[in-house]
Amino acid sequence: MIQNKHKFAFLLCMLLMTTTVFGASEAEYKKLAKTWTLNADGSQEFRYDMELTLFTHTAMNGTYGESFIVYNPQYQELKINSSYTKQKDGTIIKTPDNAFVEVLPRNAADAPAYNHLKEMVVVHTGLELGATIYLDYTVTSKPGYLPEVDIFEELLQSSPVKEYTLTIVTPEVKELAYTLTNNPAKASVKRSGGTCTTSWTLRNLPASSRAPFVYPKNGDVPFLAATTYASEGEALATLLKQFNPSGDPQLTTLAESLTEGKKKDEDKLEAILEYTTNHIANNGLTLDQTGSRLRPADAVMSTAYGTEAEKANLLAGLLDGAGFKAEPMATYQAYADKGLALKAVDQLFVSCMVNGELYLFSTSSTHRPQTVNFDRTPLFSLQTGKPIAIAVPQDYLIKSDIAVRFKDGKVTTSTKESVGKELIPYFTTGNSENEQTAPLKVENGYATISLPDAGYGFSHLPYSYLNSQRKENLLIPRPVNEVYTYTIECPENMELRTPETDKTIRNAAGSLTISVKKNGRTATVTRSLELNKQLYTPAEYKDLRQLLTEWSDVNGKTLLFSVR
Repeated sequence: MIQNKHKFAFLLCMLLMTTTVFGASEAEYKKLAKTWTLNADGSQEFRYDMELTLFTHTAMNGTYGESFIVYNPQYQELKINSSYTKQKDGTIIKTPDNAFVEVLPRNAADAPAYNHLKEMVVVHTGLELGATIYLDYTVTSKPGYLPEVDIFEELLQSSPVKEYTLTIVTPEVKELAYTLTNNPAKASVKRSGGTCTTSWTLRNLPASSRAPFVYPKNGDVPFLAATTYASEGEALATLLKQFNPSGDPQLTTLAESLTEGKKKDEDKLEAILEYTTNHIANNGLTLDQTGSRLRPADAVMSTAYGTEAEKANLLAGLLDGAGFKAEPMATYQAYADKGLALKAVDQLFVSCMVNGELYLFSTSSTHRPQTVNFDRTPLFSLQTGKPIAIAVPQDYLIKSDIAVRFKDGKVTTSTKESVGKELIPYFTTGNSENEQTAPLKVENGYATISLPDAGYGFSHLPYSYLNSQRKENLLIPRPVNEVYTYTIECPENMELRTPETDKTIRNAAGSLTISVKKNGRTATVTRSLELNKQLYTPAEYKDLRQLLTEWSDVNGKTLLFSVR
């Protein structure tokens, strides 16, 4: 008994220790400073300076064991100003020369045209618990490579920050537009010697959230957007001027080949979209990593890969060559009154109007983009530089009628399904009928079946498995309205043992219904879910999770039968 008490005490202590370790931060930034400088000759400098103290072995051996710096040596020069580790007792361990390793950035590995890009890996040495890493470097860009100041920075880091300084230095003749969100810090503006210095000092920032689905577009993630571009339109024009001109003969020839023999506009669109999305590989290099430059469409076609911007150029050119009026579009990572430029771009699309319907194509998928989020991150035309009003679609209803029959030791489900067009790929009908037969597994005189639902349904998204509490806003990708009606016919040797139920939940997030009704040898099961909004605050999250937890509960989707 005493031994067991000791074991219990030991386990309790270990639990408390584990809770303490994992509840604390892995590390802490004592200081973090970022400075962007636009010089009068058009060159730019970015300076990064950090002091980071390590508290855990995970921080030492994984999270912060290395630092990574991507740059373009054709236009940029990297200078390591200082790099060392101060151990807990004050001993200085300077980073040795062989700890600076230049490699090819991962996103450039499958893109030979961008193999000139470099990634400096700084391997931090002399690490121990309580040690502090010091890293200070500058990346200098040649005049014209980065024409304007262009900043979009999420402010929270993976560990807390005691002091975070952001500084932007510009020629006094340049006007700086900026937005700092979800932080009370005020800008300090100083003018001297023909330059203007704008800076913010942020203190005691918490670590960024590790919860899923935390984005700036949710409205509660702190960020800084800043630029010397005169407007969103001026920034987007730097992309548009690189697009192939309308009537490009090579693109017209390919477009004619892809659409040959096709009479309907929808068939032509499908062929062009299929080629662009499935025959041209996606490369993950960002606009920032390519200096907002893109290769012409013929280079993308010949190499069969492209960045998002390059594929948008190709898609727009092919649509134009097929006789459609195409318009490239961009949406941003978050909304801001001012300060948005190319680094804030989230996605690029290409639109065209055909037979009175707006087609908004992604460059990497045949699915329709989730346009309902554009009220939070407006869609901008590259041609006009202005936001485009998008009618919020309403066709999200999933309605399924499913008949379940048993015969000869098998279970057959026959489904008649109607799916709103906003949930399915372009050029796919939303109405379907299918039948599936599977063996009925009987054990100890009982059998269970799982009630199927639509593959496009919300239960197939991971939102039902979130934590019980949430500190951040949650933006779900679309409205939800699903209704499933199951009719089960029981043969003489089977009896439905699942009890009748009639459960309805209505709260601020939406409504849910789960009912089981018996009528002789026929049973009817109804499951419905409706969510009446998309953005949920932490205070509203409890209601949302109540609905989603009930909706995903396996007991509500499983029927039990006795079999004689």
